[in-house]
Parts: sequence; C-alpha cells; structure tokens
Amino acid sequence: MRLVILTHRRDDPSFRVRWGAHLPALAEAGFSCDVREVGKRRAALWSAARAADVVVLHRRPFLRFDLASLRRAARSLVFDFDDALYCRPGNPARSTGRAGRFFRTVAAADLVMAGNLHLARVARLRARRVVVFPSTVAPYALPEADQRSRPFRVAWIGQRATLPHLETVLPPLVEAGLSVRVIADAAPQGVEFVPWSLAGEGPALAECAAGIMPLPAEPFARGKCGYKLLQYYAAGLPTVASPVGVNRALAAGGAFLADSPDGFVAALVRLRNDPDLCRERGARGRDFVQRRYCPQRLGERLVAVLRAVAAAPPA
Repeated sequence: MRLVILTHRRDDPSFRVRWGAHLPALAEAGFSCDVREVGKRRAALWSAARAADVVVLHRRPFLRFDLASLRRAARSLVFDFDDALYCRPGNPARSTGRAGRFFRTVAAADLVMAGNLHLARVARLRARRVVVFPSTVAPYALPEADQRSRPFRVAWIGQRATLPHLETVLPPLVEAGLSVRVIADAAPQGVEFVPWSLAGEGPALAECAAGIMPLPAEPFARGKCGYKLLQYYAAGLPTVASPVGVNRALAAGGAFLADSPDGFVAALVRLRNDPDLCRERGARGRDFVQRRYCPQRLGERLVAVLRAVAAAPPA
C-alpha cells in the first residue's frame, strides 16, 4: 500500500512523534512510505499524491487553491493535527484566516486525526470523520540506581516559544529554593540550562526529580496535547501541571494539578519532602505511558486506521 505523508519539515517535533516514530511499523505492515516536505514544487506533490493509496497532510492546512489541487489528486486524504491551528497563540479569539484554512482542510479530508478530544470536537464541526490519535512517547531509560539527583531538581522541557508559560511560575519556585533545569533551545536567567537534543533529552530528564507543565487558560493552550507531561511520565518523574485542556485527563497517570504559582510550589515542596510519594507517582506515570502511549501499541492502531481509510469508498 502506497502512503504519501506531506509535512512542513521532517525534523519537526510533531512529525517525529506522530509519524516518524511509526514509519518502521508502517513499513513492516506493508506500507510504502514516501515523506515529502511541502515546498514550492507543488506539481511534484500532486504527482506523488495521484500515485498513492492514502495521502496524509500533517499539521499544515492548505490555502484554497492548493487544497483543491490536493483533493483532486488524492484518492484518500487524511488530515492530521495536534495543535489549535485555528487559533493564534496568546489571542483569546479564533484567527479568521487560520480558522478558514483549518475548517476548509478538515471538511475536504476523508479522515481527520486529532491529537486529543478537544481538538476532535472542534474538527467535528466540519469534518466527515474524526478519530482521536495521540502522539507517542517511548519510556526513557532510567538511572541504574533508584534515586534521583540531589538537590531536588525540577525539569521543564520545551521550546523557546513556550518559555512564557514557564516564566509564569518560575519566580515563586526560585523563591522557594527549588532548583529548575530547563531543557530547551533557550532559557531564562536564574535556571540551569541544558540545550535540547534528541539523544540527550532522556538523560537530562533522568537527572531530575520532578517535572512541571504550566499552561495559561486560553484557547490555544486548551488544544495542547500534553506532550511535556507524557515525557515526564516516560522518565518516571512525578509531575505538576496546570488543569488546562487534556492535562485534566492525563492526570489519571498520577500528576498533581495546580491552578496557581503557589499551587505549583506547594505540590513540589510536598514531593521534595516525601521521597516515597515521588517514587509512587513516578512509577504510576511511567506505567500509564507504557500502557497507552508506547510506539508499539499506537503503531498497530495507526496501521488499522490507515487500512480502513484506504478501503473506504470515495465520499
């Protein structure tokens, strides 16, 4: 079965955890996977789409003309997304231009794959068929000794675009004497900075004792898929997160929810003072990831979803 995946960049974090991680499973299941970065050479994309059984458009709503060309070329079209692409970050209202591109794209697709239930509900306003398909995270290797580094170190992992979320809780954490490690491409003053790398993210998290995921209560953040939280779980870290969007559901893995900077401080101080609680919550989160978000389990489901799309009659 021929599968073409159109994406903005192959090295994009979203592509890596939603498609790159599953390419081996797809190949083993008999899919011939052709990953194409969306650039200026549209004619080559349409040609590849015409030769495919299924075309996946990853995270990039097309403008009207390009969308019509892709829809004519694709036998079966899947649109996959894991962010509130209809919103502008930090803006309380939907962006008219972004929303228009997004809803035209979901309406044109034979199947929409949404990263969480909130995003799926929005897509269902226009889409024919929607499935919730989360991003995958594999459990990281844990330190040989069942003991985290001391002093108690708090991890935050992400990108510079979301550093403002961290900065909403950072001053009270520092005032409380909590050591913060930022694993990213940039960091604010007053914290330990570890430049992010794919190979280094697991070891960098393993040297920490807890993880945090603060989020603002605004529309774009409500569409987030909780990947930071899942990474902490995968590293066996007890976690404190804002009760925004999917974080409420992911708290079933053992995370503490905190709706204020003081709440973050209180939960982290409690963890710092109770090593047994740290171990229990960390083990619960790691088990949660292994049961629900590991590449093998989600890869099998992805194969089934794509086969069903390819077998369905044209709409």
